[in-house]
Amino acid sequence: MDRRECSVEFADWRMGRMLQVWDTSDDERFKLLKATQCRSAHGILLVYDITSSKSFQNIDGWMKEIRRLCPDKVTVLLVGNKSDDPNHRQVSMAQGFNYAHRQSICFEEVSAKSGRNVYDIFSSLAMDIYTYRRVHCNPFSLTSWQEEEDAAESLD
Repeated sequence: MDRRECSVEFADWRMGRMLQVWDTSDDERFKLLKATQCRSAHGILLVYDITSSKSFQNIDGWMKEIRRLCPDKVTVLLVGNKSDDPNHRQVSMAQGFNYAHRQSICFEEVSAKSGRNVYDIFSSLAMDIYTYRRVHCNPFSLTSWQEEEDAAESLD
């Protein structure tokens, strides 16, 4: 499993908390860990490979798991990767968009290879999380963040 931390800057403020990004890929070894992490997650990037129809078909199972394991507050962004390889595309942009629309989630295509739209998806996810928290709780209170994480950990 790969873990990274990053911060996201917006026009008038800097997020007071780092984004923790966990890449568990589609590996069964991490299924238990995913359930634990889902409880305290504020956002999920659900990534599929646009050059693999099987990868896209697996998204439905992952969405069911997310809906089952994650709290209602989690923000999900559907991401089609490998947009730099149009000659091998098996999943159209319209398919990704339509699936995201049916699930009421956002959609974007990226290229991890070239970096196209990668920063944008993290910024979009962070802004969606910030917006939700601003409406539903005090986003600048470390206590509210910590209380949520402590509650999620106590379920383990």
